[in-house]
Amino acid sequence: MPTLLAVLALTLVRLLWLGLNEPNLYADEAQYWIWAQTISGGYYSKPPLIAWTIAAFTALCGNSEGCIRLFSPLAHAATALILAATARHLFDPRVGVWTAILYATLPGVSVSSAIASTDALLLPAWAAGLYALVRLRETPSPVWWAVLGLAVGVGLLAKYTMAGFLLSLALWWLLDRGPKPALTGQGPWLALGLALLVLSPNLVWNAMHGFATLRHVGENTNLARGASFNPLKAAEFLAAQFGVFGPLTFGLLLWILSRRDTWRDPRTRLLALFVVPLGALMLGQSFLARANANWAAPIYAAGTVLVSAWAVARARTLVLRASIALHVAAALLIFAGPPAVAALGHDLPRRFDPWMRQRGYDVLGQAIAREAAPHPGARFLFDQRRDMANLIYYIRPHPFDARMWEPDGVARNSFEQTAPLRPEDRGPFLYVTRRDNPADVLSRFEQADRLARLVVPTHRDAALRYTLWRLEGFRGYRD
Repeated sequence: MPTLLAVLALTLVRLLWLGLNEPNLYADEAQYWIWAQTISGGYYSKPPLIAWTIAAFTALCGNSEGCIRLFSPLAHAATALILAATARHLFDPRVGVWTAILYATLPGVSVSSAIASTDALLLPAWAAGLYALVRLRETPSPVWWAVLGLAVGVGLLAKYTMAGFLLSLALWWLLDRGPKPALTGQGPWLALGLALLVLSPNLVWNAMHGFATLRHVGENTNLARGASFNPLKAAEFLAAQFGVFGPLTFGLLLWILSRRDTWRDPRTRLLALFVVPLGALMLGQSFLARANANWAAPIYAAGTVLVSAWAVARARTLVLRASIALHVAAALLIFAGPPAVAALGHDLPRRFDPWMRQRGYDVLGQAIAREAAPHPGARFLFDQRRDMANLIYYIRPHPFDARMWEPDGVARNSFEQTAPLRPEDRGPFLYVTRRDNPADVLSRFEQADRLARLVVPTHRDAALRYTLWRLEGFRGYRD
């Protein structure tokens, strides 16, 4: 009960914040919302679960920013409770309570709870798979094999990083000599069958679209361009984990993983094997090319249980209390800081605003809509994915028929795949661009008239600057 009350209280605070403070959608969030307008088995850069989820929530409460993001705090609350159950079964109820509170207050979880992200959907699936595995150690029941299979399938529908769970699972079966379920019998086949059944819509979609999402994931690693062997990037990625997981917590996790005792106990060894493989892969990826800080997020499911168990077993819960206090302070700074500064009559410089990339697009959308009103037959044209995603959402009515400038015939994002400007599209178009003089675009039209230069201040030292053109008579990308 204390676990449930603590998680519910924190979730209610986050829901209240979403209702009262709605920074503009980030471009990826806007793109997920656009995908949600057309239910599909897959999309260019992500599997479909996030679009399906946003479609369900917006059907219930509308298309506001808060509603689009509503699933995130709920999903993280579910993850915290599942991890608490895992900790209780592996250790004891005290570890369960600390695990839930520690996870729910992690800096990365606080930020992820305020945005629509695939991580928010991946993490409960990862936690459910880990819980099923812990239960299978106790009782090799078909029920837990089924839960394991469903968790893997749902996780892969959320984000392909769930493949890291399968890697850890395989390593645990191969390397661990502790109690574990046998691979004989119907249970493993049940898990495999359910995982494939859940994933089948995305498998079919990929097969019909040249495995576009899988190719994008490969391209996103940047390894095709050649390895860069950049230790500085690896150091930056490692340093970022102190921010994602918390400085005290991440430092303690690294120390726990370095101890022999961790690898001797079957329980902590299980948890460590669901931390180290994916963490090592992401660190290696950051060294060879690049890796975003959140790519390692799933390791903190087992990592939170591991840290909590270590602290409780050694009566070092003061470390957990200090970590949670630090995490809460950081959350207050991120979420309450900007409104507090504004209430005092000050304007934050852009570099100090945690929401700096999510300001001004609502105002910009209104300004563009006013300029577009005298041109009712014109479609919008964009030359950047992020601008197209944000402004399809913030221009009202939403210009779902907008087109993307795509001169080389190679789709590198969802809009270039689904809405490229084609030679037969003659116009007229309302072209929105950040560039003052986009000669390469203007020269391909018979007529180009500049309608407006739009400047929307977002901070005292920054503004959104766009130019709006009316184009007609598209002559194709080349003569």
